[in-house]
Amino acid sequence: MKRIINILVSVLALVATAVSCEKAPKVDEGIVAEWQLTDMTGYEAATLPDVYIEFRADKNFEIYQKVGDVPRYRKYTGIYTIFSTTLAGEYSDGEDWGSTYKVSFEADGAILVLTALETDKSGNVVSEGEVCKYTKASLDQKEKDAADVVTRSGEETSRRFL
Repeated sequence: MKRIINILVSVLALVATAVSCEKAPKVDEGIVAEWQLTDMTGYEAATLPDVYIEFRADKNFEIYQKVGDVPRYRKYTGIYTIFSTTLAGEYSDGEDWGSTYKVSFEADGAILVLTALETDKSGNVVSEGEVCKYTKASLDQKEKDAADVVTRSGEETSRRFL
């Protein structure tokens, strides 16, 4: 009887481990999607910047953003890299993102959480900063087609979101 209970406990532990592993996507796979900013440290929903980000499997990204008083979305493109749970990127004009980010997921991968990492000159993380949460969503194609494409630094009238 004891042996049967031990076997059942072992099987249940394996099943629980397998189920918990399925819920947490790998960062480099889970991030590949289109995301809309839905929450950000220090902002209420009514004042939240309007930002959509698409991370592609080929490590390219597109950002569509309405930050400030701009009539149309601004489109930025570039490449991103992931090392473990750290995300970094570079715009098409060679300018780095303003920060690197710790990546995590909530709600079984339906919510992407990017936490800005503040680093010293050597690249060591000294603290965590702004937290942004994104939900899977796509920007309407008409909005994408009408966006102002920013190809080099200085063309934009508002700050780049990342």
